[in-house]
Amino acid sequence: MKMTKYIAITIVIILICCTGLICCTGFPIKSSDNINTHELLAETDSIALYRNIITPAADEYDIPECALLLKNKATGSETEILRTIRPDWHCWYMADDNKFVEVPIDSLLALSRAHILNENPLQIIIEGCPDMRNIFSYFIDVPSRKAYWVPANSGFMGGTEEGYMVFQSYRYVSDPEIAGRYTFLQVYDEKGEMVDSLDLEHVKLSKHKEIYE
Repeated sequence: MKMTKYIAITIVIILICCTGLICCTGFPIKSSDNINTHELLAETDSIALYRNIITPAADEYDIPECALLLKNKATGSETEILRTIRPDWHCWYMADDNKFVEVPIDSLLALSRAHILNENPLQIIIEGCPDMRNIFSYFIDVPSRKAYWVPANSGFMGGTEEGYMVFQSYRYVSDPEIAGRYTFLQVYDEKGEMVDSLDLEHVKLSKHKEIYE
């Protein structure tokens, strides 16, 4: 009888823990509370950027809603910089352009990578792929809380010796008889103006000519 009672109590405790009413530390939590991932995205000697998942993706075609946190390593304090929102559309092809576009900081669509460009003032790039095809990149000036969409569809490549930002895009070959995409590199200054580019379509076209002519 005592053994049966002990087994019953044990089963109840296990069920409570599995439903999230008690955490493993023994402190009560709500079953609706989110346990965030706190994923490190980028860091320097003095600061770090973390991603917290606020609302997980519903399925393989969905993306999570995320928060970007800034940690001061000296004090240990953390500040939320922004939160992403889910897009209600899909873009099969997002064209590139030659100038950053200012957007509301509460309208950013995805967050999976981050890059720290400058610490004073703090300027960062965040990126994500909300439509399973195009990489969305955003330039963020943290002190002013200004955000800019970077019109490049394949992500941030790095910086130059001159301090310019290099992004990559894909474009479709202009010749309708040749299927496929080619690379277009864009070089932007600190004001978001494209100062140079590299178009590799001629390489694709010349290779096609060598093969078929």
